[in-house]
Amino acid sequence: MDTGFQLRAPWYVRERDHLSLQNAKARRPSIQMYDDSTFVERLLKDPRDSLKTGADDQWSYPVPVALSSGVKGRERFATSTLLTTGLRKLYQPGHDRFYALVVEVFCDQSGLPRAGSHEDLEVRFVMRRRFTSVTGNKRPVRQLARNVLVDLAKTQHRTVVTKGLPRDLPDVFWADDAARLRFEEDNAKLLNEVRFHADNQAWITGPGGSGWRTVGPLGKDEKEEDFPMWRLPPAEVGDCEAAHTRSLWFGVIPTFSPTHWVDSTKKTLPKLDEHAVYELLCFVRQKQDAARKCPTEASWGEATEPFRLAAPYDPDGTKNHTTSVTLPDFRRLAARAGSPQGQGGMRVTTPPGSALPPPSLKDVTDGKRQDVGPGGSVCTFAIELFFIVAFFLFMLFLPIVVFIFQLWWMLALRFCFPPSASFGILTDFFLAGNSLPDLAKPANKATKDRVNKLLGSPEGVDLLIKDPKFAAKPELFEELIAGMDPAKNTVTPAPPVSEEKPDDPMCGQS
Repeated sequence: MDTGFQLRAPWYVRERDHLSLQNAKARRPSIQMYDDSTFVERLLKDPRDSLKTGADDQWSYPVPVALSSGVKGRERFATSTLLTTGLRKLYQPGHDRFYALVVEVFCDQSGLPRAGSHEDLEVRFVMRRRFTSVTGNKRPVRQLARNVLVDLAKTQHRTVVTKGLPRDLPDVFWADDAARLRFEEDNAKLLNEVRFHADNQAWITGPGGSGWRTVGPLGKDEKEEDFPMWRLPPAEVGDCEAAHTRSLWFGVIPTFSPTHWVDSTKKTLPKLDEHAVYELLCFVRQKQDAARKCPTEASWGEATEPFRLAAPYDPDGTKNHTTSVTLPDFRRLAARAGSPQGQGGMRVTTPPGSALPPPSLKDVTDGKRQDVGPGGSVCTFAIELFFIVAFFLFMLFLPIVVFIFQLWWMLALRFCFPPSASFGILTDFFLAGNSLPDLAKPANKATKDRVNKLLGSPEGVDLLIKDPKFAAKPELFEELIAGMDPAKNTVTPAPPVSEEKPDDPMCGQS
């Protein structure tokens, strides 16, 4: 008769948090974080070696705030603030963050004896997601969404703008179990008018395709997707003979997938996204062999802590990874133009009746109607041409978007490296008692041209002078320019902190 198994957090996690094997927290597998794609080598060398989580590793929610005079510098232009929830956030590989799932296996017997090597074991894990829907009258739903965010802001001593708050109630409401229980008590009346429905879903593959489906009995030829786990050797540091009897297993957590699926409403959706709440469950079973032809029953463990996945362009993730791009060299392209075109490039097919021929500038200014062209052509362009034109349009429209919509914080995300003298001249200009309107004086044309270059628009200064906010608070302009100075605002992030490496109690003290 096969023996069942129990799964627990690895021994070093229990040692760090002083958890007994029977503690509820000790029943959860551990999600371990790394900042390098070679993390498996690091894990195999020493399973205890991983990174500590911080505030950036908790899911946060942006809410609007009023521009305040109580803060200085770049923060003056931030129109939103982040409220942190108790929900874990996992980043994407492109954010230089990688994750492993680690679990320890014990025999399901009195005292939970160690499982030892058990080469006949198979340990795997599945990913589940929580799908929450909210139904009810619009008014109580809106009021609940407002109350959730206001309550969250109050606990973090933040002041938010309540008008126009986002209404992503399911996102925030299910992010923090402890906060939700308190909130439910304070908003019982409103909650009676709203219905929540939460499904625990699994990724099912079968003849009808793949997709998320409520956990339940599987049909013929259907299977829940699972992922492999491998046994970890004892740590090289502090190793001892007794430690070889531990049964530690790890798996690589998927935080990105190009797969899509079609839901019940016929919408095509990504398999993994930044909206759902996910959790991981491990199971263990004995492998089949010639003597054991019947499949053995799997022993399942508790789910990990719930988490959400960061979006590809999550600012807290992209700040960890630098992407460098050099614009195409016009000289090299000109030289290439004198040689026969190769087969490479971007091939663009225009379907019949779908061509948009470029009009002349005169036709645009005269408002002359342009007919759709016949199409049916296939053209191959050097990929550099697309990049050159796209970057030109980006630089052309960036100042238009910033100034028309008054999104001044965008300028704080644009760091160019002009001569350092430019910022020095501006500093001297302000120290001399000048202000923004003084830049319009003919005597200050050279300084005005430098400011316009920094702002990325030949009309930047003129547009700022017309803005009532800068007229009412002249110091805002100085802080905006200072916030764009790379020398003052480009900081090297602190290196990530590693988790504590406790000694294995089975090996004695080192």
